[in-house]
Amino acid sequence: MQFNYKVIDETKTIKKGTLQAADREAAKRMMLENKWQIIELQEGNQLLDILNKAVESKLSYESISSFCTQMAMMIRTGANLVKGLEILKAQSKDKNLQRVITTLITEVSRGSSLSAAMRTCGRALPELLVNLVAVGEQSGNLDTVLNNMAEYYDRENFIRKKIASASVYPAILTSVLVILVIFFINFILPEITGLLNDSGGQLPLITQIMINSAGFLTRNFLLLIVLIIGLVAGYFKLHSIPKYKLQIDGIKLKIPLLGKNIKNVITARFCRTMALFLKASIPIVPILDSMEKIVGNEVSRMAVVQAKEKIIKGKGLAASFGEEKFFDEMVIQMMTIGEETGQLDDLMEEIAKYYDKQVEIGIGKMVALVEPVFTIIIGIFAGLMVISVALPIFNMSQGIK
Repeated sequence: MQFNYKVIDETKTIKKGTLQAADREAAKRMMLENKWQIIELQEGNQLLDILNKAVESKLSYESISSFCTQMAMMIRTGANLVKGLEILKAQSKDKNLQRVITTLITEVSRGSSLSAAMRTCGRALPELLVNLVAVGEQSGNLDTVLNNMAEYYDRENFIRKKIASASVYPAILTSVLVILVIFFINFILPEITGLLNDSGGQLPLITQIMINSAGFLTRNFLLLIVLIIGLVAGYFKLHSIPKYKLQIDGIKLKIPLLGKNIKNVITARFCRTMALFLKASIPIVPILDSMEKIVGNEVSRMAVVQAKEKIIKGKGLAASFGEEKFFDEMVIQMMTIGEETGQLDDLMEEIAKYYDKQVEIGIGKMVALVEPVFTIIIGIFAGLMVISVALPIFNMSQGIK
């Protein structure tokens, strides 16, 4: 939401402006972080707010990684923050990133810290990044934090691209199958049907089944489209209800191969993020508060919530997660060693690297499995089409003889 404000800043100067925040309370927190005294705070134009949300989009992980790397370099060299942001804006070709940097320049020029300025960018920047930048500012290690965040988002981007590339081949084969079916229904079948009707021949069973199926698809095409859209919408609606989301995500984890890959992705993300927070010297409970929002699966989220409750009551990290039985035994053992040796951050980072490799191996296995399966399916459909066309022609030639 957009808010218009009027405040007294640290220099006792009255200043006016606008900011983006999730709600009124969030807007107040952002101003208090800047040590501003609030005189007036009003919601902005609702229509403009809706239009801003429609236009606003999240930055890609690739852009975030690049931004963090370059910002870390600027800070390490002692460059002025506003000047550094202006240089980054001039160098960037990403329109969304340029828009975000423009907002940051405006807010920092007004006296805001980098993290407070980031909060005004709404959903464009991840909450994880903003929170850790705030920690970096407080500890004086902002360049180190930004470097760590660059590595984090670079790795997340790599995994996303791996998963996306694995989906390309099945998508191409599915498109080929759909094109074949459409071509067969609209061009081949009508010709064969017309030819046999003229000759008075009887259609073979397989040809009749194909014609009936084609007729059903043609007559109910719009209904089928509506049904598919309804099923997709229904899935997302159910997935937004906590009770059903837990069941759906639980089913996903039980699907052979896919479930293992999902779990590996979650484990890698959990350990990588845990390492980031630990290196920033953030306590375990606040870390797990943030983890709830980023693990990406309701089953794993509940494991984090329940483990956190046990830690608050005095149990150790490894013991708490061991009882939840979500993570592999190796992860729990490494947590135990990390707690005993005081090297939990380094061990979490190593576990993340291990599971990143497991994700790559798992994706490779899925692609290797999907390719022959889709090839067989297309082969079966193509074979049925050929048989349904060839049989009546063969029968006609036999009749002529």
